[in-house]
Amino acid sequence: MAKWNPFLTDEESDFYNTVFEFSKEKIYPSAEHRDEKEIWDPEIWNQIAKAGLAGLPIPSEYGGQNATCFQCCLATEAFASGSIDGGLGLSWSAHMIIGTMPILLQGNEAQKNKYLPRLASGEWIAGLALTEASSGSDAASLLTRAEETEGGYILNGSKMYITNGPVGQLFIVMARTGNKSRGPMGVSAFLVESSFPGFKVSKLLRKLGHHTSMTAELVFEDMFVPKENLLGPLGSGFLRIGKATLEWERTVLIAGVVGAMEYALESSLNYAKQREQFGKSISNFYAIQEKIVKIWLFMNSARLLIYYAAKEKDKGGSLPLLSSVCKLYASEVSESAANDTIQIFGGYGFMREYQVERFYRDIKLATIGGGTSEIQRSIIFSAFSSSKEITNLFPNLQFASKNLDLLKKMNLEENYFQYLLDALHELHAQSKSLKHQSLEFACSDIITYAFVIDTNLASIKEETNWYSLDQKILDLQLLMPILFYRYVLSFQNLQSYSPHLSNYIKLCMNQHLDYKIIESCFQFLESRL
Repeated sequence: MAKWNPFLTDEESDFYNTVFEFSKEKIYPSAEHRDEKEIWDPEIWNQIAKAGLAGLPIPSEYGGQNATCFQCCLATEAFASGSIDGGLGLSWSAHMIIGTMPILLQGNEAQKNKYLPRLASGEWIAGLALTEASSGSDAASLLTRAEETEGGYILNGSKMYITNGPVGQLFIVMARTGNKSRGPMGVSAFLVESSFPGFKVSKLLRKLGHHTSMTAELVFEDMFVPKENLLGPLGSGFLRIGKATLEWERTVLIAGVVGAMEYALESSLNYAKQREQFGKSISNFYAIQEKIVKIWLFMNSARLLIYYAAKEKDKGGSLPLLSSVCKLYASEVSESAANDTIQIFGGYGFMREYQVERFYRDIKLATIGGGTSEIQRSIIFSAFSSSKEITNLFPNLQFASKNLDLLKKMNLEENYFQYLLDALHELHAQSKSLKHQSLEFACSDIITYAFVIDTNLASIKEETNWYSLDQKILDLQLLMPILFYRYVLSFQNLQSYSPHLSNYIKLCMNQHLDYKIIESCFQFLESRL
């Protein structure tokens, strides 16, 4: 079974451990050197390809592994935990998801037969070229143009921050084919090979983190693209291909931060046990225990949210709300976990020796790439307010609101979860009144909070491997006040719009972090070492 992941079946654990051991053995030993020298190592990539990871989601008929979205999340998480190489993990997952999924989702049979076998084998590396220097968060305002000509299109423009730009052979390039006004309409997608005349890697970009992933500005100068390389219907690039791909990105790529938190958790536990100050191990100090427990709670709550989204994605649904909740929550709590990890290690955390500083540098991209936290909040609010029915969004909150035994066991008032549910309905009804962005963002925080609590409540319906039901309940008792105070200003900003939210706030203000539960949880984690 997976050492720090209690939510998997035996078969899932075997898969997780296989990827973990591969990355620990093949990737981790050279990660520090490659990061320091900013090296892309083709031999490392070849090992990833030989392990079958390059073509993970590609159907077996094209040489891939036919993995589900959930399995891709497991692999991404395990890879990050074993290697703590965010850069290489980014290059691999960008190839696997945003460079490959558009062909799977929208490609015709000729395009699939031509490109997918090369991508599955790792012979070719793929990427997505969407962002431009003047269109980051407002990605639909791109300026790169494709003019129709005999037998194809002539592309002119440039793309910025392109992962795998200097090392890739195939890119999904978004270009404007419709009217010249900036916006999502009239954007088409093209399959562009780096060998096409007019394709140029203009500038290799140096970054704060992810040094083992190569990022570049790409330029297209009168580049001819054959007509058969138009991906999907003309004008569908952003509205159909881009949005569907980003849902996969915000679910699968973000799973890597959970793996990084897992590395941070075990490293912090080991360091705290070995490091002595004032005549005893620092693991005896409450301040250290609290930080380590928070890493554990953030890791598992993000993990449960991602797994839920991935499994829903595997059912075939479109999930802009849920995928953005995953991206927002996992990226922001992993940033907190990275900060606490450095603090636990103290001066050593600031040095390269223990490698946790690489986690600290790499994790920042999670709140920026694939849509910033601000963009995710806008998407969450828009999707929530436009939903016709929200009752089914939080089934486990509804279950818990009627489970008096559970409420008693958690020392909660009988109407604790019911107030939150009622508040969500009131906010949905009032959403058109929340016209200022600060109110929209506050509402998004509360929606995110509710999803996190809901998915954690789902996990306490049954015991899971070595993670007992009692321990899950204790952890949830800790998580709820931590999250409430994380979002407390958002709750307060909206209480005038929802009477039930005011009641919920009053109940939450009576909660506190019980140091005895913190100590008990820490002892549980120590026992896993």
